[in-house]
Amino acid sequence: MTPANGSHGGQRDGQRRESLPSALIQIGVVAVLLAGAVTYVVHRGQVRQQVDARMKAARTQAQRDNPADLRKALAELDALFQVDADAKDARALAAEVNLRLWLEHRQPEAEAKAREQLARAEALDSRSGERYGTRAMVLLAEGKAAEAEKYLEELKTQGAKSPKLVLAEAQALLARGRLSDARQAFARASEGAWREPRYPVAHGEALLDEGMYGQAAEALKKATAANAEHLRARLSLALARLYQGVGREEAAKTVSDVLAREAELTPALKARALTVRAALALAEGNTDEALKEAGEALAASPDEHHALFIRARALALKKDAGARPAFQEAVTKRRTATLLYLDGAKALQQAGDGEGALALLDGYEAVFRDVQVPAPEGKTVGALERDERYWLARGQVMEALARSDDAMAAYDRALAVKGVGMARAQYAKATLLMARKDYDAARPLLTEVAPENGMGAMPEAYEAMGELLFAKGEFAKGCQHHFFGLSRAQLNGTPVETLKAKATDVEKRLASEGQPAMAKAWKSETDALLQ
Repeated sequence: MTPANGSHGGQRDGQRRESLPSALIQIGVVAVLLAGAVTYVVHRGQVRQQVDARMKAARTQAQRDNPADLRKALAELDALFQVDADAKDARALAAEVNLRLWLEHRQPEAEAKAREQLARAEALDSRSGERYGTRAMVLLAEGKAAEAEKYLEELKTQGAKSPKLVLAEAQALLARGRLSDARQAFARASEGAWREPRYPVAHGEALLDEGMYGQAAEALKKATAANAEHLRARLSLALARLYQGVGREEAAKTVSDVLAREAELTPALKARALTVRAALALAEGNTDEALKEAGEALAASPDEHHALFIRARALALKKDAGARPAFQEAVTKRRTATLLYLDGAKALQQAGDGEGALALLDGYEAVFRDVQVPAPEGKTVGALERDERYWLARGQVMEALARSDDAMAAYDRALAVKGVGMARAQYAKATLLMARKDYDAARPLLTEVAPENGMGAMPEAYEAMGELLFAKGEFAKGCQHHFFGLSRAQLNGTPVETLKAKATDVEKRLASEGQPAMAKAWKSETDALLQ
């Protein structure tokens, strides 16, 4: 028994001797694996930190939105991709930044990069606003506005929310001619991203294209508040103010400052700067200089529709036969920009080309004829039915063409809208009735826009009412309304020499009507007003 017991104890000692090295090896393996895991986790953490830091820096630069800032954003993203090539949201941001350089700054080489980065972001399944917003904008660039709207609507039903998507929606609505809905979407996008200038810039430029200069200026001021050095915002604000008839000195300074930064300018920015300079020349009555500057703007970027518009206006002022095709070229570039049609028609009418003005308005009607807009009780109506500005412009052109009945029908349609331009439509219809010597029908229309308390806002309405009262033999009341007209015009900044000429015309009219005493009293009162 003893040998057996000794043999058994020897086996246990051998197992102990063998298990110790084995255990040490196992411990070593575990330690190596653990160290590797720790190293991996630490590395991944460092990568994550680098990616987050680069992404934050890229977003900050992209939000500033000048071309130099966008390029800096792309440089940050390129460095990020060296660390993590599969950073999906970074790929989406790179797609959006390149898209902005392509579409907003007219740099065609950025298109391929935008599409490539978007494809990678989609393959990696980025769920960011940049990915979806960029896809919608690419669809719009391809002329697929309806498809873009449907795409965005589907995202909305899935609960997607982002100012980038709202901005894309606004652009899609604009492309479809749904201007009122687009304005609301632009405003929502601006409110949702109030720190980023590109949103109020897009809003302001859409308002500018509609000829809503005051509202455009307010939106663009918000952009400069977000970034005082935003070049596009500064230039578009200067253009809006020039269209309002103010801000010449400020516009000249802005253009000088921007053009001095030549290395930072893209073709689109240079074209907009030269367009502002063309508008400034036109405001100063220098049509030849305006044509020269507009031509240089178009050489920088043929898509600058405001340069085309200013060129056409300059040609119209010169009564050049090229004005009509120039306006047609402008509306071809931006088919839903109401400014180009309505102000263009007015310019052609004043140049004596009534048929050209009518052709421009026919083009406007063709663009907006099938557009539907919301109406009460959940219904929709044709956009033209709610477009008083269009009907008022058409009536004025018809009147200039001596098509009195067509003009009256157009003014009635403008009045039927009962919108913000109601007073202008009442005045237009009243003056047409006065031309027909139908003073009794014109009087109630003018009474509303030229009340006896002098609180009306339209000097021309008071002048018209003064003429009507003179025609009816009511000279005292007529003088009172003419005086209100002069006072209101003075408040509106009409030059004193122009006002004195009007006062002299009224004085002569009174004298010719056998009212010498009243003419003398009128001269005394107006001299005191206009001294």
